[in-house]
Amino acid sequence: MAKKKSNKFTGVFSIFFSSIKTYFLYLDQCFKYLAFPVLGQVIGIILICTCAYYFRTNIDNIKNISGFFEKDSNLIIVYIAVLLPFLLIFIKALYDYIIAFCSLNLLFYTVSNKKKIKNVDFKSNNRIIERRLFQYVILMLIVTILIIIPPFIFISPLIWLFLCLSFQVFSFEGNISAAGSISRSFELVKSNIIPTIILLLLCYIVTYRFLPDMFIWLGEKISLSYFLINRCESFIQLLPLDNINNYLSIVNIKLDSLTLARAITEGGISFIIIGFTLPFRCCCFTELYKLYDSEKIKEISKESDEIITRAAGRRRKN
Repeated sequence: MAKKKSNKFTGVFSIFFSSIKTYFLYLDQCFKYLAFPVLGQVIGIILICTCAYYFRTNIDNIKNISGFFEKDSNLIIVYIAVLLPFLLIFIKALYDYIIAFCSLNLLFYTVSNKKKIKNVDFKSNNRIIERRLFQYVILMLIVTILIIIPPFIFISPLIWLFLCLSFQVFSFEGNISAAGSISRSFELVKSNIIPTIILLLLCYIVTYRFLPDMFIWLGEKISLSYFLINRCESFIQLLPLDNINNYLSIVNIKLDSLTLARAITEGGISFIIIGFTLPFRCCCFTELYKLYDSEKIKEISKESDEIITRAAGRRRKN
């Protein structure tokens, strides 16, 4: 038993470093796959804010265009109609990113079994997840509620520890429900807590702290961050900060436009880096799942593997 536990400890570090290699091996394909899901969310928000900014600063000129715009109800309708395309861009990008949470697990499961695959068929992986979309949405809602909704937020790191394999379980065990995925994740982690914590910490330090901080630092060095902060501050100055600060004075917090602009800019940069490193984290926890339950992985439905293999064969023929 001691030897088995030792293998799991050393296996965690092996998984971490091998996942780095695998991530860079498929970096170009993963980057293309995640370009819209990640950047689409950022661009959608920027377009929404830009539209709101120019609409707010030119509202008097808009009202003078026609008597139709003098009514506030008509003005709101036009405003929503203009924002709707940008909102749809954001929603579509968010949807694709959520699907990628499980789709990438299937990718790295296939890669580990088939070794090097030159061209990965991401669409086939997406379809496998979309066939179970209802249960997947339920799983996302449960995990989100357990992590960000009070009073669970106070123990969210502990909750995430036991739920960190939920998406791998859902991806690989084809007939399992959302609740079953959470239960299985808890079952796998409870007897492997320390190795799981080690991998979670390694992934957190590298993809949530080190890389985002490094790119923020680089942005400051080339003055890109200051340019973005200035643009963002222009939007924030339209907000009723005095009214907001009146409410926040109860907890002795005071906000200013520059501080908010810096936080939003750095948060946006961090989001982009974290988004594009999602494949690395999926690879890590796919391999961790296989390490913890090598017997179960042999019983997993071959549906996804067969679909991807057939698709790869067709691509080679073409």
